Amino acid sequence: MTNKLRLSTAIIGSLAGLGLSAAVAQTTVSGNVAMGYMATSTDNTNKTGSWSGVTKETQINVGTKGKLNNGMNYAAGFSIEMDGPDVSGTDMFAEGNYIEINSGDTTLSVGADRINNPDRHPTNAVGIGYIGQDGLGTGLAQADAAGTRSIYPLHGSIYSFFGAGLIQKVGNGNLSVYYVPQTNSTGALNDIGNGATAAAAFQTSATNSGDALEIGYNGDLGVKGLTAQAFYTTGDKRAEKNISDKKIKTTNLALSYNVGQITLSGQHVRTVGLQSGHNQATASFGSNGALGEELTGKSIGLAYAAAKDLSFGLTYAKADSDAVLSVNTEKTFIASVGYSLGAVGVKAQYSDVSDYAGLANNDGKTAKILMFTSF
Repeated sequence: MTNKLRLSTAIIGSLAGLGLSAAVAQTTVSGNVAMGYMATSTDNTNKTGSWSGVTKETQINVGTKGKLNNGMNYAAGFSIEMDGPDVSGTDMFAEGNYIEINSGDTTLSVGADRINNPDRHPTNAVGIGYIGQDGLGTGLAQADAAGTRSIYPLHGSIYSFFGAGLIQKVGNGNLSVYYVPQTNSTGALNDIGNGATAAAAFQTSATNSGDALEIGYNGDLGVKGLTAQAFYTTGDKRAEKNISDKKIKTTNLALSYNVGQITLSGQHVRTVGLQSGHNQATASFGSNGALGEELTGKSIGLAYAAAKDLSFGLTYAKADSDAVLSVNTEKTFIASVGYSLGAVGVKAQYSDVSDYAGLANNDGKTAKILMFTSF
């Protein structure tokens, strides 16, 4: 009985902890807090979409790193992010989850929100967030359940979905290949699969999700002062069973060049195969839709470091859609300023948008101010 009890305990311990040996590791806890104010004013006929409110984001990061018994390096961690509206759900727990094993210039990365990340607009370097001023036209009549949205391409990357990839250091840059087995959700299955079914894992309302692949590069291409971004993403869009999926494909190219106090930047983003109506909140790789819309965005940016703690930025962007409801070119002008108080930073931004969502005479303005700190 004693031997059986010991054996059972050993088996249970092995299953729970995988029999891992203790390792010397460095564990850190960090985070950030951002609080701000945002106001919008829409100049369309019905004056819809004008509002103001407080914005918020908080995040906690836990990470560890050390050496494996074979001499390789490892790192692991997770984050908990809560934006203003977050009260529950999987998205707040899908930030920065990873286990990585590194050998020299090559890293195997498994998780989400860790691989090379193209989900940014470098031409708005000093400003707050993305170029698209989403929320400006909500409430206008359009074939889009979430209201009208900016057509400057945003979604199309799979970096925030759970998957696996390789990161190869190339000079002063990183080249990555990332694979996601299912794009139904940014969430993940239970660790041991209990409660998981085909419907829960790969289907939602009789729709089926596919896989996706992303190849990307971030680096300086060997040129001092240059920052280059080049990404290609392709994946299956969900469709009804027995109906062939359409592919969603995104190319995201950007360059920034710094000379002294001045940084010039440009970006070209093109996404094809989106759900008609450019509902970019749901029209990424997990979207459903019969039509394949094409979005194209181009932008240029100028940033000027006037002093050690003070910077100014200007951004001009154009975006087009081939959807029937979007007949005009959306144009966005952004002016921003950033100031560092040491431990706390402050940013302010003003945006002026014409033909928002590609609709004629649908113009608007937004103003934002943000305070942020890290610990």
